This record gives sequence, C-alpha cells and structure tokens, in this order.
Amino acid sequence: MSKNSTWESTVKPVVVLSVIALIVSFLLALVNSFTAPIIEEHQKAATLAAYVDVMPTVASASDLDEVTDFTTENVAGVVKATDGSIAIKAEEKGFDGGILSVIMGFDTNGTVTGIWVDASTQTKGIGSNVANDSFLAQFDGMDGTQNITLGQGYDAYSGATISSKALFAAINDCINCYNELA
Repeated sequence: MSKNSTWESTVKPVVVLSVIALIVSFLLALVNSFTAPIIEEHQKAATLAAYVDVMPTVASASDLDEVTDFTTENVAGVVKATDGSIAIKAEEKGFDGGILSVIMGFDTNGTVTGIWVDASTQTKGIGSNVANDSFLAQFDGMDGTQNITLGQGYDAYSGATISSKALFAAINDCINCYNELA
C-alpha cells in the first residue's frame, strides 16, 4: 500500500469531516448570536406578563419594581408593586430534569392572589397538566405564609407525581421567599 492511498483512505476523510464540522459549528454560533437576544427578550416579556397576571392590583409591567435583596434558593426573580403586593418566580427540576417554573402573587397580608405555571418541559398530557387552571384552582386564596405539603389539603395531579412534587417545591420556594421579604 502506498503512502498516497493511505492518505486518501484514512486521513483525507477525517480532514474533510473536521472541516465540515467546523463550518457547521461556526454557522450555528452565528445563528445563535442573532437569535439569543431575541429569545431572551421574549422570555423577559412573558415573565413580566405572568407577574402582572398573578397580581390583580397591577395594570402593567411598568408598575413593577425588581427586588434583588433575597437569598431564597431556586427563586429566579421577585417584583413588587406600589401597593406592596409582590410576585415571586421559582424554578424546580421536574420530570427528566426539565425546569418547571412557578410565579405566585401575594397581597400585603400574604394571601396568594394568583399562580402561573410553565410546565412545558414536562411530559405533554401528563406532567404538563400541573399547569391546568382547573388543577391550580386549589391554590386560589391560600395562606401564602405557610408551606404546603403534598396530600395534606392539596392534591398532586394523578399520574404526574414527579411534576407535582416539583410544583409543590416551587410553591414552597415562593412562600419561603415571601416570608424572607415580609
């Protein structure tokens, strides 16, 4: 076997594939540099809209101020309205490591004024059902100063144990943060 045939049969395909991989990586990085800021802005707008949704006394996101002096684990954000009500966002790992996000609104007395859940990373039609309005209705008006326990006054979603546990953990993260800030 000659040196030339060894080059063509083993080294040349590796070099060609390496060049193709580098070009594809460069193109993906280029696309990401354009889309990442747009995605981030959309996520920020969706989060602000959810904050407003859980705070009935707030008309728009411009009425909210960001709160940064909290240390509660798994809390991703807190906003406060001029009337003293607050909304807290917490995130927990659900089924298969997917992030389940919860935003809870609290009035100045600690009563829950609303709950918003993003369970889109959970199994569709099973774990994602923990975000259904009919299921979340059990938390309406609850005392937001007391941690809750699965099965003690509040139910899991049948067949979605891991997603339900993540939901309850995120709710308790929000409650813990409210108590920290109160």
